[in-house]
Amino acid sequence: MPHEIDYIKIINSNLPPDIQLIAWTPAQNRELSARFDCKKRTYKYFFPLGSIKSLSKMNEAGAKLVGSHDFRNFCKMDVSNGVLTYIRRMVNVSTSVLEPSKEKESSPYDLCVLKVEGNAFLWHQIRCIVTVLFHIGQGREEPELIDELLDIEKNPCRPQYGLASEIPLNLFDCSYEGLTWDYNLESLRTCIKGFQELWAEHAIKAQMIKACLDELESHFDERVIEQASALLPHSKQRIYTPFLEMLKCPSLEEKIQRLNKRRKRNENSD
Repeated sequence: MPHEIDYIKIINSNLPPDIQLIAWTPAQNRELSARFDCKKRTYKYFFPLGSIKSLSKMNEAGAKLVGSHDFRNFCKMDVSNGVLTYIRRMVNVSTSVLEPSKEKESSPYDLCVLKVEGNAFLWHQIRCIVTVLFHIGQGREEPELIDELLDIEKNPCRPQYGLASEIPLNLFDCSYEGLTWDYNLESLRTCIKGFQELWAEHAIKAQMIKACLDELESHFDERVIEQASALLPHSKQRIYTPFLEMLKCPSLEEKIQRLNKRRKRNENSD
């Protein structure tokens, strides 16, 4: 019997160090789709605590997202690509502190993670959820905002809020049924070594910047808490506008109507 081709080693040799394969499995059939046959996806969004006052309120709000809901107010509607159904099922939306401060009180430098698990997601859904949860955690909105945004009869149009940064967003895991993964131990060891080197590089850089911040803050009497500010879209408004009072995006029905009109114009021009 000939030996199986070492797919992992061959592919990894052509990939950058921060993108590596660790296992493979034969496809059960030619119709198997990595995208459409995925049963559960896990996203993680990493962020510093910053000006967030209450992770418990974020978790209270996140719990309201669990279950099957119409998430049209938590995404960018992709009508032009045929996405007309916005019901998705979330199984977990939770926030926790990764490395709590050694001090008795929490620190704005504490690193946190938002974990979101579901069967499928809409365009920019996670980044929309992050924006809403951040405002709830900062005390600008209450957890009941989730109920309002999930009520598409009452609120059929999404408020025009911005997207949270894509930088901390990580598709952490994808789950499939009936697949047995073949792990290559040599490639796995190489991957761990490479990621340890990446961790060391970025951890050192982070600590160097933190040392500079400690020195700068020792000369400044006021407390500056802007650790997470860059993750939310910048607003030029001095007075805060609540989500439900923001200008609204077109409704799904309006978008479909506009799309149909545009297609008819294109057909007539042909």
